[in-house]
Amino acid sequence: MKRNVLVCGAALMTILSLALSGCGQNEKPDASQGGAESSESGGGEEVVKFAIASPVTGDSAEYGVHFNVGAQIAADHINAEGGINGKKLVVESFDSKNDAKEATEVARLIAQDSEILATMGDFSSTCCMATAPIYEENKMVQLSPSAGLIDFPKVGPYNFSITGVQEDDGPFLINRVIKETMGAKSYAMVYTNNDFGLNMLKYMTEEAERLGIEITDTEAVASGEKDYTAIVSKMRQTNPEVVLIVANYNEVANCVKQIRQVGWDVPVVISGSALTDQLVELLGDEVNGIYSNIAFVPSDDDPVTSEFTKEFTEKAKMPPSVHSVTSYDAVCLLAEAARKCGDNLNRETLRDALAEYEGFEGLMGPINFTEDGAVHRGYKVVQYQDGVLTAVSDYMLAH
Repeated sequence: MKRNVLVCGAALMTILSLALSGCGQNEKPDASQGGAESSESGGGEEVVKFAIASPVTGDSAEYGVHFNVGAQIAADHINAEGGINGKKLVVESFDSKNDAKEATEVARLIAQDSEILATMGDFSSTCCMATAPIYEENKMVQLSPSAGLIDFPKVGPYNFSITGVQEDDGPFLINRVIKETMGAKSYAMVYTNNDFGLNMLKYMTEEAERLGIEITDTEAVASGEKDYTAIVSKMRQTNPEVVLIVANYNEVANCVKQIRQVGWDVPVVISGSALTDQLVELLGDEVNGIYSNIAFVPSDDDPVTSEFTKEFTEKAKMPPSVHSVTSYDAVCLLAEAARKCGDNLNRETLRDALAEYEGFEGLMGPINFTEDGAVHRGYKVVQYQDGVLTAVSDYMLAH
């Protein structure tokens, strides 16, 4: 696993590339009592440290770029405003590869470093469920920008998620997208056979049954699946009005391509987790017409969205995604909670301040935690039009 301190601008991408190619192996820090009030940088400057755990290498590496650049923009903004009670915010990046085993090793490494007060991550619900007990044991906040499994924050009081939970996300796709926007009465579903896919299947099936929408077929696939020939043939025979794909961008792209290769022009709906620039690159014109849901739409013309989109694109050389925005919000929220701790900042006081924080307004909208450490969100219905993700509805809840 690799560890590096994030820096701003184009140098971020260079440092990530160097770290990923083998530079800067981690060294085990002293496993001392977690939660130092502050630490010093190499130049003697007092700093506050957060960690980022994300997939910087592997099949999900693009998500790591969105995590890291979004987080660094937040840190830049916070430091430009005086830091956290006069101390510079430093965020250190760790590569968990979207692999549960690797993620647990990263979590142990982070937790042993007493200078790091909280972790922004991990990416998937599977990784977060694997790492949650480690953070609980070390009384250290793990705030995920993307894990939508409601069971994750329920593991214990140190685990939080600011993305919309799947019990909101799944029903929104069925009710607001398939039923109301598309007017469809049946669909076939492809989903990854992991915590994310299985829970989306559960909540979507319940919503479809409630609305009287027919599910003509459901097909589970392994993460990274490339061959959808048999699945596409089987789904087509059931004659659904819509194909719904709940997976990451690689699986979505492969499935859509193979649907179109056999001349099947069925409308497609995908989970918001797949909405990345890489999906557009992989599908080209075939991305057009695909529906999904998201709370932040980079093409929106309001000033705040436009400014973030411009800054992110300049740094990352790609447009932001929902993961860019939730990562930005996560770091800003952790910083706001840390400010409230004043001179008594440590892992435990930060956790309490985070849980009690009210009134935070992020790029994705308001964040107020439930007792379980989750956030309920609304979304916009979106569609790719001329290669651009475009809002076709206002922000609304699932029901």
